Amino acid sequence: MIGVNSLRAWLIGLALFAAAANATEWLEVGADTEAKYYVDVDSISVDGENVSVLKRGVYTHVLTDSFGGHPTTFKETIGTIELDCVRRINRVTQIDMIGENGEVVWSSGPMKKRMWEGVRPNSHAESTLEVVCGRLNRI
Repeated sequence: MIGVNSLRAWLIGLALFAAAANATEWLEVGADTEAKYYVDVDSISVDGENVSVLKRGVYTHVLTDSFGGHPTTFKETIGTIELDCVRRINRVTQIDMIGENGEVVWSSGPMKKRMWEGVRPNSHAESTLEVVCGRLNRI
C-alpha cells in the first residue's frame, strides 16, 4: 500500500514531468488587430531546402467557423508551417483549431500537397521567416 506522502511525491513528480514535456519557447513574431502570432523555436526542423516550425495564433476574441458543416468556436490556432528561406515562400501543412479550454476542436490533418505562397513584406509571415531562417543562418 502506498503511503500518503509517497503518493503526494509521486503526483508532484508526475506534474513536474508533464510541465517539462509541454514546455516550449513561444517567441512572438507579429500581431495585427485579430491576433498575436508566435513560433515554437524548439520545433524548428530542417528537411533539405525546407524548414518547418509550429506557429500559434492567439486571437483577441473567440471566433466561429464552419468545419464540415458544423459551427466550431476557437480562440487559438496551431499550425505546421513550411518555409523555403532562399525562395521566401511558405505554406501551411496542418492547422489545428484550439477551443477556449485548450482542446483541439478541429484539425485539418496533414495537408502535404498545399501550394507554396510568396511571403508578403511587412507581414507576420515575413517575421516568421526572418526569425526561423535567421536562427538557422539561412537568410
